[in-house]
Amino acid sequence: MSPRGVETATTEGTVTPERRTVRRIVPKHALEANVMMVQPVRVLDISSRGAQIEVAGALPPSGQCDLRIQFDEGEFAVHATIRRCCAVDLGADEDDEPVMLYRAGLEFGELDPESLAWLSSHVLFQAGS
Repeated sequence: MSPRGVETATTEGTVTPERRTVRRIVPKHALEANVMMVQPVRVLDISSRGAQIEVAGALPPSGQCDLRIQFDEGEFAVHATIRRCCAVDLGADEDDEPVMLYRAGLEFGELDPESLAWLSSHVLFQAGS
């Protein structure tokens, strides 16, 4: 969440320059979302340009998907490119069966002004308040 050019520490103790130009927001409340219409995900952080999600199935890097986030007032949907996906942890599904969890980085396609306003008012500006 550092501005571009600021150095950040990694888990290995090394320092790398922040490459993102837009600050990521950790949602204040859990966001229910789906990719590929039916696969539930947890949104870990989000910006106007992309999101980091946790999902119980591998997503193909360079593949395309739609991310749909449900709100009481409606749905935010955006087409995205999967930039990376890797296994991160062992979790449990709805039946308490073990399942591998993956963390994926999504890059959003071009957002129209209405979609950007929706995302801003429902997520981006809510997280800081």
